Amino acid sequence: MTASLDPADAAEPAQMSLGTWPVYDTLLQVDKDANYQPMLATKWEFTPDGKTVNLTLRDGVTFSDGTPFNAEAVKANLDHSMAADGSALQANLTMVASVEATGEMTVAVHLKQPTTAILSTLASNLGGIMISPKALTDGNLASHPVGTGAYEIESFKPGEQAVYVRRSDKGGIWDPGTGKVAKVVIARIASPDAKINALKSGQIDLTTWEGDDATYGSEVSAGSIQTAPMDGVLNLVGLYFNLKVKPLDNVKVRQAINYAIDRDAIVEAFAPVNQPRVQPWPEGLTGFETSREDAYSYDPAKAKELLAEAGYPDGFSVPGDFLVSNSSNIDKTGEAIQANLSEVGIEINLRSTDILSQITSYSGGKEPGQVNYMSLPSIDAYAWLQRLFVNPVWNPGGTSPELLELVKGADDPTISESDRATMVGAAVDHVTENALFAPLWQGVGGLAASSKVKDLDKIVGTYMGVANLRYVSMTK
Repeated sequence: MTASLDPADAAEPAQMSLGTWPVYDTLLQVDKDANYQPMLATKWEFTPDGKTVNLTLRDGVTFSDGTPFNAEAVKANLDHSMAADGSALQANLTMVASVEATGEMTVAVHLKQPTTAILSTLASNLGGIMISPKALTDGNLASHPVGTGAYEIESFKPGEQAVYVRRSDKGGIWDPGTGKVAKVVIARIASPDAKINALKSGQIDLTTWEGDDATYGSEVSAGSIQTAPMDGVLNLVGLYFNLKVKPLDNVKVRQAINYAIDRDAIVEAFAPVNQPRVQPWPEGLTGFETSREDAYSYDPAKAKELLAEAGYPDGFSVPGDFLVSNSSNIDKTGEAIQANLSEVGIEINLRSTDILSQITSYSGGKEPGQVNYMSLPSIDAYAWLQRLFVNPVWNPGGTSPELLELVKGADDPTISESDRATMVGAAVDHVTENALFAPLWQGVGGLAASSKVKDLDKIVGTYMGVANLRYVSMTK
């Protein structure tokens, strides 16, 4: 649970989804197959030059304070977001030049330059969320969100708990599949063990699940608890390399590391419902190729051969510390990688930290690498290319001119999807062949719930690695 429910205070979209899915809807949404679908906007279309997106809005929708949802409300929201100085919300809308209400239920979003990234923003919890215009100016969004969703806020304790109750205004729930539960309580639980015990004892009805069948073994067998892997997740976990640190600047060394890692064993031990991943690109996103998964099998002998060719027949010790976070078994994963590399003569040191400190420290460019998430709450391929291969926060060693050229233009909305897939695929081929990362797995586990919870197969928003539970129901 976040300290604020105001999108302008959020660091990233998934954080907002966790705490506000009952109250907020977005203009577009993303399905389990990583496709854009209608939500508050029923239609969207780029102009031939790619510089404007024209939206047709859903009629008959109201905010929970009675304000009608219309083109002026969309304009007010996007203008408000673009003016949120210094926020991730504002950063998500940097491609927008202006917003024009062209009719009662139509909007033109004018872009500074053509880019497909605008669709990702309109589906995002940072940019696509629609808030009552009254609340934008007169409300307290940090603790009292006002949206078009099936629920309204009852109470909020920053960092601890948000309580939502189902809307009772006539016609207030526009989506008949939502609002199946009278009250939703979203709470922060301090530790994994406390979370497990709370579900077993009936204090909570649903929580996240790492994917270890032993966690709820007897309860699952008895039928009192159900587990459901989360499908459609694009999140990756992998090993990053800082190419400024020798000998990681040597492509054969990086390839050797990829061959030395036993991905299947690591996933079986620490992320058993997830998929091992070799290419630094998620399945389900434009540009993924199954054939790349054969690039680096577990082959310690091949790893030693490459190290000898690189000039390190006796191995080496990497200077500095590889960073690992103390969440989601990433620290344990780091220890398994450390053992794998030691078997081929590569010695690395690990330093565990919280994930925020890890990201900040790694971006400084002094550490040789890290084990961390490789993900973005978006289905825009160009946004992923920027996040994984270009952004200096994640690539302190810099990006080669060749790779920058391969990435260029992949967000052009005027090109065909097949041409875009070819461009993206060429960039991912380059990164895979040059072993700029050592990916490990794709996925985040799933959900564990009491037997009273129904429709877990209808969760949405999973591409972000979190679950929007708008279509979940319960029995008494």
